[in-house]
Amino acid sequence: MSFKEFLKEKRAWYKTVKSVYCPILGEYVVFNSKGFSHLRYKSGSHERSKKNQMYKLGLLPLVIPVIKIARKIHEYKKEQYSKPLGKYYEIWELREIVGQQNTLVSVVLRRIGNGSITFLSVWKKKDKQTKKPSI
Repeated sequence: MSFKEFLKEKRAWYKTVKSVYCPILGEYVVFNSKGFSHLRYKSGSHERSKKNQMYKLGLLPLVIPVIKIARKIHEYKKEQYSKPLGKYYEIWELREIVGQQNTLVSVVLRRIGNGSITFLSVWKKKDKQTKKPSI
């Protein structure tokens, strides 16, 4: 599958999600274009490498389980002011072991001003606890 086809497939899947209820936050997490764009571009308009985009987009199916089953908020950044946004924002990081390979996945959520909580980013954590012990 070419990168273009991969991107098209992931974008189509992403558009179907809309929002997911997050019990730990007691709110719905909205999947908007900013989240998808952040997986493709670094701050500003600098495109991530194709390898990095494929890595992040490939983790998308694990995002929903993390949001739904996270038992605690791993990190919370209280309201901070952003000059480019011209507003205050807050960030949550949820972390949970999910998927068939028991992968530790971090999901970053953001709220700008009084808006909805939105999906922002995802990555895999390298953690020894997720691997089965060797005998």
